[in-house]
Amino acid sequence: MNHTPADVCGRRSLLVLAGLACISELAYLAVVSSSQSLHETGTGGHSLLTLLALIAATFGVYLFAISIAARAPQDRRLFWLIVGSGIAFRITLLLSDPIEEIDLYRYLWDGSATIQGVSPFRYSPHQVLAASAESDLPDDLARLVRLRDSAPEMTIILKKVHFGELPTIYPPVSQAVFALCAWTTPQTASLFVRMTFMKAWFVGFDLATLFVVLRLLQFTGRPLGLSVIYAWCPLVIKEIANSGHLDALAFFLTTLAMYLAIAALFCPARLPRTGTAIGASILLALACGAKLYPVIFLPLFLLSFLRKQGWNCAAITFVAFAAVLFPVAWPMLPSRSSDAQKAEFDPIQVAPQTDDAPPVPPQEVSMAPRDPSESLRAFLREWEMNDFLFLIVIENLRPTAVLPPSEVAWFSILPEEWRLGLIEKTQSQLGMDARSVPFFLTRATTSAVFFLLACMLGWRARLCEIPTAWLSAAFLTVAWFWLLLPTLNPWYWTWALPLLAFARNRAWLLVSGLVFLYYFRFWLTHHFPGTPLLGTSYTGPMFFDYVVAWLEFAPWFVLLYAGSLRRTPRASTPVE
Repeated sequence: MNHTPADVCGRRSLLVLAGLACISELAYLAVVSSSQSLHETGTGGHSLLTLLALIAATFGVYLFAISIAARAPQDRRLFWLIVGSGIAFRITLLLSDPIEEIDLYRYLWDGSATIQGVSPFRYSPHQVLAASAESDLPDDLARLVRLRDSAPEMTIILKKVHFGELPTIYPPVSQAVFALCAWTTPQTASLFVRMTFMKAWFVGFDLATLFVVLRLLQFTGRPLGLSVIYAWCPLVIKEIANSGHLDALAFFLTTLAMYLAIAALFCPARLPRTGTAIGASILLALACGAKLYPVIFLPLFLLSFLRKQGWNCAAITFVAFAAVLFPVAWPMLPSRSSDAQKAEFDPIQVAPQTDDAPPVPPQEVSMAPRDPSESLRAFLREWEMNDFLFLIVIENLRPTAVLPPSEVAWFSILPEEWRLGLIEKTQSQLGMDARSVPFFLTRATTSAVFFLLACMLGWRARLCEIPTAWLSAAFLTVAWFWLLLPTLNPWYWTWALPLLAFARNRAWLLVSGLVFLYYFRFWLTHHFPGTPLLGTSYTGPMFFDYVVAWLEFAPWFVLLYAGSLRRTPRASTPVE
């Protein structure tokens, strides 16, 4: 049989891709071998640098695989190679200990509390730890105490919940999955089995997202090989299969909503577009019930439905969205009950994230139910980690006169009198604690910038005539939302990854690798908690915040800008 040069080249591409898959699998097996010593956050003194080196190597293979897959024959062989390898990578890390993450303990406790008929928004883990089975307790709290004492694993789980002084922050749709996992997990299961069961649920949503991504590529006429951008992404594989983050549920529902949205916007007119649009809005509301971030897509959806299908469709889809979101969000709303304890979160009282010792409850803990919105308020008012744009703004608003040089950012340049005047004026008008004003002002500034960006992207997307351009606008919406956050956890970037194949600037591909530097902070904190580094006055944590974060993001922004200058308008070019 004669083979054309194209056939030979195609077969060679598939063989190269298969070889890259084998190299990646070996790297993931090496990651598994080091996972035990890196099980919990704060243990970064062991093989964390080895882990980062393995991830860097895997990411390099991943970038090479993208270029090969985009040019390989777009047939069933490529499909099974990409999907089969992606599944194998996930199974490998599914059966490993979570690395530098402990969020799973909260998921396990919340699910177990829910199937006991008690809302996880009602009591904090510290309250349950401090409660005595011999005391006269409210019935719901007594049930949680019995749950705590029902098995040694439950006590371990409860003690290891991060920020145990707060009730849960995770929305009700996620709580439903936690409860389903707890209900289907044997009561005699070991802690490792319980964690693996929970992770398996989110790996299922992760793989379901992969198939939605394939449908999006098919709908838009993009190369099937671009699915490797999601299927083989080391960030998705580590943060979902290994760490078990619930974000997989949220981005699955969001991606499915995107698919229905483009079907409603770009399918032939004979199809029932309004019903499909309503389905998209319902899925978007459910996604918000899993994690709140998908609400950022509402302007994009509504403006597009308004432009292409008129006021009636836009109004109906908004009503459907609100009708689903309101009952879904109801358990998280501030409590009006007189017995609900309303306490302000004080981050100073929390053990640092790098301390892996389980929290010890105070001697006297109120047994009153907590305000369900307490954790969300704390997150919105206090949390800051691995940020860049937010960091630049807030460090130019925080007063520095009373700080030692080791805590003053080198890029803090705004005159001190301007900062103090702005803080004093805001404090007098809003009655806020002066310590909270810089964070509040930075939040307000970055939120306003994002709101303008979201409206601009939504306004431009409503005119799109092809679904690829619309999905590109959706990607930019979530990408810039992430960049402007004060908390740039690596797993938050997974929100954008299902849409990364529709990005038009190749620089976005690099983010999935760069964000792994987040874990380098644990190593610096472990080894240099009080030692200045590289001739600076900054110790480990501050060196990461004020130096490493710039190495993580500043060169990338230069590449993003350079890519935007040479970008071409051809929609068929991969990842422009």
